[in-house]
Amino acid sequence: MKSRLLDSQYSFLLNPGPWNPDRNGKIEKDLDQLLAEWLGHEKPITILDLSGMPSTRLSLLLGSILDILFESALWGRNLSSGMKNRPLLVVLEEAHRYLSKSETGLAKYMVQRIAKEGRKFGVGAMIVSQRPSEIDETILSQCGTIIALRINNSTDRGIVKSAMSEGLAGIIDSLPVLRTGEAIIVGEAAKLPTRCRISILPPDRYPNSKDPEVSKNWAAQRKQEDYEILVSAWRNQETVKEKK
Repeated sequence: MKSRLLDSQYSFLLNPGPWNPDRNGKIEKDLDQLLAEWLGHEKPITILDLSGMPSTRLSLLLGSILDILFESALWGRNLSSGMKNRPLLVVLEEAHRYLSKSETGLAKYMVQRIAKEGRKFGVGAMIVSQRPSEIDETILSQCGTIIALRINNSTDRGIVKSAMSEGLAGIIDSLPVLRTGEAIIVGEAAKLPTRCRISILPPDRYPNSKDPEVSKNWAAQRKQEDYEILVSAWRNQETVKEKK
C-alpha cells in the first residue's frame, strides 16, 4: 500500500494538487475550474499528453478524464455552457493501447458510452489507431465516418472493409498502394467515397514523434553518454531535455 501511495504514476488520483481536500475537507479549486482550463479558453484545441503513462495506469486516468467530460455534457445539456451549444470532439490517439478487445478498464467503458450516447449531448469521439483489428467491435460499429490511410496488413484491411457497406468494399483494395498523406474517406463526412491527399505539414510544424534517422545516427561518431539523467527521468516519470 505504501509503494502505491509513493508511486508518482498514481499522483493524479491520490494527490491532485489544488483539487486535493485539506484536513478540513476544503479545496482550492473545484471541477468548474478544471473544465474551464480544458474547455473555457480561447484556443480551439486542448491537448492532454498522456504518452508517458504506462498502460496499466493509462486506462484509469483517461477513463477519469472522459467521465468528467461526459458527465458535464450530460448534466449541462440544457445550459448555455453545455456542449450541445459548443460540441466537443475527443480525439483518442494510439487507441489500441486502451480500447482493445481484451481490455476491461474504465477508458474502454467510457469510450463505448460516448460512442453510443455522446452525440445526444454534444460529445463525439475520433478513434485513431494503426491497428484497427485490435479495437473493440462495439466502438468501431459506432464510427459514422472512416478515414483510412495506407494499410498493408490484410487483417486490418478486413476490419475496415467490414465497417463499410458492401457496395463500397472494393475501394479497400487500393489501401496498400496509397501514398504518404493519402487517404480514403467514407461515411457521413463525405457525400461520396473520396480518395484525397491530406496537406503535409512543413518540417518545423511536425510534432516530436517522428522516427529517428537510423542510418545517419549509426554512422555518427559515438560520444561518452551519461545515463544518470535518463534513469532520473524514468523514476520521476518526466520527459526532460538534455542541456547542450
